[in-house]
Amino acid sequence: MSEYSPDEIIRKLDSEIGEINTNLMDTVKARTKSLTDKIQQANEETESIARFPEENPHSVIRATRAGKIIFANQSAIKTLLASLKVKVGGQAPAGLCADINEVMGKEDYIVKEHVISGRIYSCTFVPVSEHDYVNIYGVDVTDRQKEIESLARFPDENPHSVFRISEDGTVIFANAPARATILSGLDVDVGDRIPDELLEIVSGVFETGKFMDMDHTVDERIYACSFVPVTKHSYVNVYGVDITEKIKAQEEAEQANQELIQAEKMSSLGIVISGVAHEIRNPLQVVMAMSESIAEDDDLERMRSDAKEIIDASKRMANIVNDLSGHARDARTLGTSTIYLNEVADKSLALSKYTRNLNKVKIVKQYEDKPVAIGSTSEITQIITNFINNGVDAMESVGTITLATGMDDGTCYISVTDTGTGMDEETQKKIFDPFFTTKEAGKGTGLGLHVVNKIVTKHKAELKLESTLGKGSTFTVIFPKKP
Repeated sequence: MSEYSPDEIIRKLDSEIGEINTNLMDTVKARTKSLTDKIQQANEETESIARFPEENPHSVIRATRAGKIIFANQSAIKTLLASLKVKVGGQAPAGLCADINEVMGKEDYIVKEHVISGRIYSCTFVPVSEHDYVNIYGVDVTDRQKEIESLARFPDENPHSVFRISEDGTVIFANAPARATILSGLDVDVGDRIPDELLEIVSGVFETGKFMDMDHTVDERIYACSFVPVTKHSYVNVYGVDITEKIKAQEEAEQANQELIQAEKMSSLGIVISGVAHEIRNPLQVVMAMSESIAEDDDLERMRSDAKEIIDASKRMANIVNDLSGHARDARTLGTSTIYLNEVADKSLALSKYTRNLNKVKIVKQYEDKPVAIGSTSEITQIITNFINNGVDAMESVGTITLATGMDDGTCYISVTDTGTGMDEETQKKIFDPFFTTKEAGKGTGLGLHVVNKIVTKHKAELKLESTLGKGSTFTVIFPKKP
């Protein structure tokens, strides 16, 4: 016999049925919402796809198998179709129809270029077989194509030599200048192998993958050549520029500079000779006077005394002549050797005493132990003598000249400091210009410091100027580290 009454059983069944219905409704609602979301997403994607042709900045056209235009976005209407003079609903021209027929029935797209009213379009034809039409996507590539053509023409239009060498040394391309100059001089043409010397360079460029610049002489012409590897295509591009005239101009300029330096040396020598003549005059007068006295005197003791004065005066003249000979010998010297800067400073002082009044000038020497450089001793002596003379002139022969030498982190230097009038910033900017001088007319050529600057540059040294108006100037030559 059942423990539940019929009413209780019915109530229990109603409760269970209600719970089942509730769960079923929740499930239905959830699935309905999921389906609704998917439908909405699909609609949005459909709308996006539908909007794509209109939003595309390039031309989008849809045509039937027969070539009828059934759709075109605004870009296509304004450009491609306008150039074709075709409207939506009209018939595509024969060229497009041929491509449409070619792609229909295929699973893959094709890309063709079409020139329309002078513009180049890259057209992609995409078949949509289920709807029996073709989507055509056109991109205007006129400017890009012109750039590519320009690059392709570059070697032939280049006025300089351009040629291409394969990895095995075969010339695979050469423009007209290259054939007429470098290749002609090498007795090589397109299709021939280059000489072993050139092949060695090409092989080295391939190995390193880096470009190389070298000068080559062919038929007495000098070419600056750049070897540029194009490893992707296994060849090297060679760009050659004729620099013969440039090199000759540089050599002529260097020769002119050297002649200017030598001219300044000889000018300096002339001034020294004038000073030497003045210095010799006094002892020479002593020699002459004492000689005349001996010739007329019969007193042995006086004769001995006069002879001693003659000997002393002669020694003074001999020393002066030795200094002059040394300076003349240095003036003719062009070679490079070890420069002992302390000796240069002393020699420059010795020369200046013949050209400037150093009697009232205080000389201060601040030498370090044996600083040396590499270069021309005579030219560096010329520089320091110039600094001393200018300093004495700036002090009007009254003041202090300080000569200093030293070493600093592998470099060495020599400097001359005066306590003269100094220079303002504007004068300092012009001081090394040719023919610029602050001296009175007839007392300076304005070439001295210009030549100094050229000598410093020739020695790959650095020239520093420190000057304060009314307090003096310091010129310092700093030599590079010795290799």
